[in-house]
Amino acid sequence: MIEQAVFTSAQTERSAGYQVVAKSPGVCEADARDLAVWCPSHDSLLESGPQASSVNFHPLSSGAYCVSRTIAAGWEYSGRGGHRVYTHCLIVSRETLAQFANNPFSLLRAAMAHGAITTRGEIPANLEGFVLPGSAASVDHALLSRLAANPGPLRMALLVQAALESRCLAVFGPPSGEKLIAGLVNCLPPECRTEFPFCTGLKYSSRRPFRLFGASGDPAEMRWLAHQPNVAVLDLSRPLPCSQAALDGWARLIFQLLAAGRTTLLATLLSKARPDLTTADLPALALQLLEDLEALNLRSAFQPGPLAASRKAAPKQPNTPPKARQQPEESADSLAQPAETPAAHDDAHPPGASAPEVPGKHGPRPSGSTMAHGAHRKFAKTGQAEGHGTTAGRASPRLRTHTDSADLGPEVLERLEHLDDVVFDAIAGNTHAMEELGVLWPQLLGQLGEEILAESRQQYLRWALASLESRLDPQADYDPERASQVVEVMCLLLENV
Repeated sequence: MIEQAVFTSAQTERSAGYQVVAKSPGVCEADARDLAVWCPSHDSLLESGPQASSVNFHPLSSGAYCVSRTIAAGWEYSGRGGHRVYTHCLIVSRETLAQFANNPFSLLRAAMAHGAITTRGEIPANLEGFVLPGSAASVDHALLSRLAANPGPLRMALLVQAALESRCLAVFGPPSGEKLIAGLVNCLPPECRTEFPFCTGLKYSSRRPFRLFGASGDPAEMRWLAHQPNVAVLDLSRPLPCSQAALDGWARLIFQLLAAGRTTLLATLLSKARPDLTTADLPALALQLLEDLEALNLRSAFQPGPLAASRKAAPKQPNTPPKARQQPEESADSLAQPAETPAAHDDAHPPGASAPEVPGKHGPRPSGSTMAHGAHRKFAKTGQAEGHGTTAGRASPRLRTHTDSADLGPEVLERLEHLDDVVFDAIAGNTHAMEELGVLWPQLLGQLGEEILAESRQQYLRWALASLESRLDPQADYDPERASQVVEVMCLLLENV
C-alpha cells in the first residue's frame, strides 16, 4: 500500500503557511513530522518559472521512504509574491520500492501513469492509500544510452565516483540534473540506491540533508556551494582535467560498460540479487566483475570438452522439405570450424568500444545450416546458385533453416531474417547490434511467441557456445571484451526461460 501526503502553503484551521495540508490515514505522525523537515517551502525551487519542478527521494522515521514531486503551482495565498511551492508525497514501504528496483524515478513514472499524482497542484479534499501494480527493470537502457552519448562515459563515471566519495554532491550538466541523477541511480546496484537521498531541482539547504542535488550552474552559486561544509561540486559542463586513469572501483566498471555500449550486460549484472550489499562493498564487487569482464574465469566455466559434448548431445534438427535445404547438413562439431563468410565490412562504433568483428578476419561465421531460419523465399535461388559455385567473388547471403518457414507469412519471415542478422552480428562483436538485440529480442518474443522462436534460440545458443569456445582457445588471439559480449548475448536469450 502506498500512502500519500501534500505539503504546500495554505491557511487552514490549524495554522497558516507551509504545512502538511492533506494526508491519507496510513501516514503516521512521525512520518508527517519528517515531511515538514524534508519538503521545500517558499522560493526553494532551483528554477523560477511556472514549469519548475523537482523529483525528491528520502527516508522516513518509520522505515518507509518518500518519493515526491515538487512543482510551482499558482501564487502564494498571502500575496507576498512568487510561485506557491507544491509537493505531492508518496510514502512507500521497502517492499514496494524494491518492486521497482529501488528506483524512485521508475516508481514515480508508474504512479503518474496510474493517475495517482496530478500536475495541477490543487489541494485535495481527502487522500487515500492505493496499490501500484507493475514493476521496473534494474536498468533503463534508453536513458543510459543517451547519457553515454551526452555527457559521455567518462563524465558519467566521474559522477558515479564523486557520488560514492562525497557526503553531499551538487552536480551540474548538461544534461539536466534530473537526467544526471536518474542516470546515476541506474548505474548503482538496487541494494545501494536507498543510500542516496536526492532532489533534482531544489536549492541547497542544510535543513534538508539530501546527498545529491542539482545545481543551477550560476558561477556565484557554484562558488558559494563549494564553500559549504561537506559539500562537493561537480560541474560536468567544463573540460575535464582527468582521464579514465583517475577512475577506480565501481566507477571504472561503469566507464568500461558505457564506453562499450554494454547496457544490457550492466542490467544483467545489476539484476542479480545481492542481499545486504552496501556502497562499502562496491570496490570489492567491482574488482570481481572487472575480472569477469576480462573473462579470467571463463576458461574454467566453458571448457572445450564439455562444450563439444553438449553440442554432440544436441537434438538433430527436424527434416525440412527438399527445397528448403540449400546445403548438406553439418554436424554439431562443425560449428567451431570456419565457414564461408560474407565480405568484410566496417561498422561505426562508439568511442571506447571494441571494433565490431569483421567476418573472415576474427573468427568463423555461421553457415547456412547453422542459421535459425532458412529457405526464406528471397534467398532461395541465390543460395542454390552459390551452392553450385556460380557466385565467385560475391558476398554470400545468409541462408536460414527454419523448419516451419513454409507456414509463416512473408512479414514474419522478414522479421526473423532481420533477427538472424542482428544476433549473429552481436555474437561477432558488433556493439550496435548488441544494443538493437536488447530491444528486438524481447519485442519479438512477445509478438511471435515462444513456439516460433524456440528453434531460433537453440541455434543462436549453439553458435554462441561455439564462438565462445573459439575465443577461449589458448592458441588463438584472445579477446576478453568480445568473449564477454558473447556471454551477454547468451544471458539475454536465456532470460526468463
